[in-house]
Amino acid sequence: MAFLENITVGQYVPADSVIHRLDPRTKLALILGVMILTVATIDLQIYLLISLFLLCLSLMSKVPLPYFFRNLKSFFWLFVLTFVLHVLFAPTETSRFWDLKLMKVSQQGVLNGAVYSWRIGIFIFSAAFLSLTTQAVEMTDAVFKLFSPLKKFKFPVEELSLITMISLRFVPLLLEEAITLKKAQTSRGASFEGGLIKKVKKTLPLLIPLFISSFRKADELALALDARGFRSGQRRSSFQRLTFKPIDFLFLCLILVVAGLSYVIKVV
Repeated sequence: MAFLENITVGQYVPADSVIHRLDPRTKLALILGVMILTVATIDLQIYLLISLFLLCLSLMSKVPLPYFFRNLKSFFWLFVLTFVLHVLFAPTETSRFWDLKLMKVSQQGVLNGAVYSWRIGIFIFSAAFLSLTTQAVEMTDAVFKLFSPLKKFKFPVEELSLITMISLRFVPLLLEEAITLKKAQTSRGASFEGGLIKKVKKTLPLLIPLFISSFRKADELALALDARGFRSGQRRSSFQRLTFKPIDFLFLCLILVVAGLSYVIKVV
């Protein structure tokens, strides 16, 4: 269950930093730009540039770096699985490092494994950055304002922003509920120690009460929304007005600089 305890996505860490004072639309645009650049290429040099950019943003946020890297530790086995699958199922016509009877390891397979594992790491780090530096309400307003032009095409922007806020709220609640269930089972004599297979088998009994608890919370949330007169598709006002400041345009220019450098690296 250390996997759950290390996840910080959905948590917010308040700090007096330039990143926290940015307009939430700016931070959302930065992360969307990073993800688009990551998906658009498989160049390890560009991935290194993007990683350094994210690291600089994290240092500027004044949030302790362990909060960001704890998520990567939680998904360690996902990185290993991604790397191994790409190594084993690489194209057979590429040059091989080892050619065994049951396993063929090629140079292209190792490269693909490194690229896609790194890509997943960037996605997880980006999600953690956005969550740790932006409150859920601010993120909801950012999603609504940023995608509001899509309302002309009948896109449910209000519902998307509401789902975003609920998702961000539910992640830490479910993690806390899972940890509470684990402690309750441990106090009754249950043990979660052992190898990976044993830990998985011993964790499965926690899923049923966790699902029941999540359904109960979802039902309570639906009743609360109905009691407060929530109706889908109605026009809503915002308590906090979002305004772009000069520092926001500066950071938006930074992501353009990173995109330009990525293009130069790819061409050269």
